[in-house]
Amino acid sequence: MLVVFKNNCKRLWGEKMYLVISLILMIAAVSAAILLTTRIETKGNIALVVPDQQVLSESDSALLANPYFNVTVLEKTPETSTLVQSRYDAVITTNSDGNDEITTIKNMAFKTMLESALTNPAGFVPDNSQVRQTGTNILGFMMMFLLMQGVLYARFFAEDKEKHLIKRIAVSPIPFIQYILGHGAFIFIIIAVPSFLVVGAAALMGIDIGFSLPVYAGLIGVLALLATAFALFLNSFFDVADTANMLGSSIIVLTSILAGSFCSLSKEATLFDKLIHLLPQKDFINFIDALEKGSLSQSTRYQLVYVVALAVLFLAIAVVNTRKDYVYH
Repeated sequence: MLVVFKNNCKRLWGEKMYLVISLILMIAAVSAAILLTTRIETKGNIALVVPDQQVLSESDSALLANPYFNVTVLEKTPETSTLVQSRYDAVITTNSDGNDEITTIKNMAFKTMLESALTNPAGFVPDNSQVRQTGTNILGFMMMFLLMQGVLYARFFAEDKEKHLIKRIAVSPIPFIQYILGHGAFIFIIIAVPSFLVVGAAALMGIDIGFSLPVYAGLIGVLALLATAFALFLNSFFDVADTANMLGSSIIVLTSILAGSFCSLSKEATLFDKLIHLLPQKDFINFIDALEKGSLSQSTRYQLVYVVALAVLFLAIAVVNTRKDYVYH
């Protein structure tokens, strides 16, 4: 196993650009996540109707200064179509009695939130229970790139198959299981270590990264395990490196976006949302979100178990399938 690991390190050193590009992408992902998390989330675009020469009320003035809303002052009430087109989330007009009237096609929760901002501008704090925090954002942004690195670094295993080197190894004294695990250990380490160092560097610079470094080590380890297992699983079915690489990258990008790697696409208890929970990325995101908010439950713990179990299953299939192709034939 150690021989395979060292050999892969030498092969990677000859193609250092892959490692450099991976590090650049990882740094960019962590930076983007930190920047997007520190920004105040805008709760809505509001049209505030103020006819010419009308003096703004105290509540309207406070709304203009509220950092949670983008407020546009208009002299005339905009068409209802602007609400349908999502140009504005709500239109606020002042009645003859001086009270504000809110027109919106959004749900009652949004209207209630806006009313709260108008009636109590000083004490208004939006409900951020559904908003992702720093650690979840960082790992969410890193996740897709980590999984894609697994497919990238599995190319050495794929090249052994493509060039028929694996046939020589199958008849050599090297135990076949050690050969596959050697590739797995290489992929795991080359994914996990640089990723952890990037996060560690951010922590040393005093940047809030959400989780502690030991927690990051464990969570990155889970992602690296999943990336390694999926890459070996996929390559065990193909003899051409480029085929597995392109298919794997496409699957990872699509499933990561659907799972909400960058932002959640579904928050309702719909059939679509239930199907998305079959994706390990979705369960991983849900687990780390609950972990960071301190709201872990038995079901969210099972979601992490599901991710690890699926990775072990992928790895087992990769070993069995490769042995079947090269040891017994």
